[in-house]
Amino acid sequence: MVALRRGGSRSNAAESRETKGITMKKTVQPLETPGGSGVPGGSGVSRRAFIRNATVAAGAIGAMGTLGLAGCAPQKSSEADGADSDGPGTFAGDTRMTASADGLVPDTTADITYLPRRGEYPTPAVEAPPTTEYTCDVLVVGGGLTGLNAAYAAASAGKSVILAEKGTPGYCGLSAWPSCTAYYDPELDADMDTWDHYMRNSCDCFANLNWEDAWCAESKEAFERLQQWGWIQSYDRAADTEFWVDGNIYHDDLKGYKNSVPDRRRVFCQVLDDNGVTTLDHIMITDIVEENGVCMGAVGLHYQSETFVSIAAKAVVLATGNGVIKPMGYPIGSDTYDGVWIGYNHGLPITGLEFEDFHMTTSYAPSNSLTNNAYPYLEPVWPTGGTVSAESMSKQKKVNERYTEFANGFNLEYNDITLMDGEESGAAASVASTNGNESDPRKGKMTSPLPKGHVYGAAVGMSVHTAAGIWCGVDDLTCATGLPGLYAAGDGTNGCYVGGPCYGAQRGSTSSFMSVQGFHAGTYAAQYADGVGDVTLPQAAVDQLKEKALQPTTLERGYHPEWIKEVLHSIMAPGWMNWGGATEETLNAALTNITTLRDLVKDKIYAQSGHALRQAHEAEHLLLAMELKVRAKLERKESRGHHYRKDYPSRDDKYLYFLTMTKGEDGSISWGKVDLPERWTGDVNADYLARYPVPQNPLDAKLHYPEAN
Repeated sequence: MVALRRGGSRSNAAESRETKGITMKKTVQPLETPGGSGVPGGSGVSRRAFIRNATVAAGAIGAMGTLGLAGCAPQKSSEADGADSDGPGTFAGDTRMTASADGLVPDTTADITYLPRRGEYPTPAVEAPPTTEYTCDVLVVGGGLTGLNAAYAAASAGKSVILAEKGTPGYCGLSAWPSCTAYYDPELDADMDTWDHYMRNSCDCFANLNWEDAWCAESKEAFERLQQWGWIQSYDRAADTEFWVDGNIYHDDLKGYKNSVPDRRRVFCQVLDDNGVTTLDHIMITDIVEENGVCMGAVGLHYQSETFVSIAAKAVVLATGNGVIKPMGYPIGSDTYDGVWIGYNHGLPITGLEFEDFHMTTSYAPSNSLTNNAYPYLEPVWPTGGTVSAESMSKQKKVNERYTEFANGFNLEYNDITLMDGEESGAAASVASTNGNESDPRKGKMTSPLPKGHVYGAAVGMSVHTAAGIWCGVDDLTCATGLPGLYAAGDGTNGCYVGGPCYGAQRGSTSSFMSVQGFHAGTYAAQYADGVGDVTLPQAAVDQLKEKALQPTTLERGYHPEWIKEVLHSIMAPGWMNWGGATEETLNAALTNITTLRDLVKDKIYAQSGHALRQAHEAEHLLLAMELKVRAKLERKESRGHHYRKDYPSRDDKYLYFLTMTKGEDGSISWGKVDLPERWTGDVNADYLARYPVPQNPLDAKLHYPEAN
């Protein structure tokens, strides 16, 4: 029996999922994406369930071209770290190489070519875990900054907490890669009215000012928490050490620097251990368990051993991260919209997928994930924030230069091997620090110089930070979804739009905000658990989900998930799908290809190993997410932030709403919209040039800015 604090019947829960401020519009054809529910009874378990494997784990992005410590990385920072185990010089194949006194270096005198390797290192098979049925008060899915803070908050509230992660906490997703983190200081920074004005301008009127209020109130405390844990430390940047030569990864001793500095990623597991959180490593949660309209727990796979696992929980926090088909600059290959897939298939609205990632990589090695990330993911996390100033009120949107670069062809004289020496120094430093306040630690992002890059869309298929995921409501600060017992938090999982559609706020705001929002989710999930009695999961439902989870291993023929990802990459990567300017024609062409691929591989994705089994589920998740992304881009017939439509080059204020997509009972998409509050949008009747003082792109400039013609 389950005692519930709120919610009850399936019909009431379904109604709450669809009415959190959403006006429903219309329906399109069904999506072939199965849902699921059910799960088993739980039993007590010792805290550390699985020994972290010190070998290269699943998700560490493939050989040569995309080496890195992606979705699952080893616990030990040693020879086992796939990204660096062979040291500099192991990247031949990414670009044409030539021999020199310094070893193999990029040949910049010839026509540079590269061999993009988009595979993954396989995960070694291990024995099945001794325990496969668990029970807890709060289950946190995902071991990044959001999941870490959620688990910490719930454990601090006295709850039994399990954290399940596809890899190892701290080494997975985007949380392994921040180079800075921001906070707001009420004694040093702008007043809230000025801050609101700044956020409206820099985020194209979509900044969630309710969550921004929470960030302003709590981000300094979150920063101090991360500092206390040891994630934020002070030590020499690479350029100030003996391991630095010139910033070229083929020259510098990246491995030497790595072994000389503290590994801040280790902090995650230590914090979880210190606070009594049970950590389940290399567990992919494949679905949540819903019974009578209430979330009861989750099921998943210890994929290294192809073992099915169930977790009965009074509350579940999804902190599954963003999604990406394949990184071209960031090693985050196992970020695959797992939370979006789960939420959508349980009838929850999805929002924000139309907006694109804004990062970049280099033209001479566009598949080499370490080129743009050689040092920042090892260097100190630099304190930033408090960036409001008169100059920042009309910040130039980079979509302008990015569109131009793609549309006109790359400048052959543009040498992106040249380092951005000094350009990062002080970037996003606080106004107080810039004005001479030495007591303000927010000196800005001062990483070692990096190669100058200009190939945009570094993480193909990824949405802009904190602007996509499960819709939880305009005024919601609890992270509660429309399904009682289920919470959504973090980048790509909670569609709160805190940074708007263009990440216009400030550098370091994502890592900072994830800490704040994760803490909220864990706190409110713990409160919800207080009103729930013992949870027992029905065996019949467990058996059904087990069959679904292991189905790819039963096939004798079918389609490998790597091939599916390759096809999706070829569909979504071209500039005319994102930065180069999508149109009705290009988007419809992509949609046709995606739905054709979807129908072709339905129930025919096979896996010959545990590693491929994880990938099979991820491929299914990405197929859904990319279909929803393209449909959303078609629906938003304007250009705003990092969503650029060449056929609709200007912002159109009739689209000042959250666009939501919900799976109907018949499998079709139900479209909805949530109008933005007036505080967020400002005066919608003002002149276009007054509302948007900076042109978003060249075509927009020609239409609205006479001086640009």
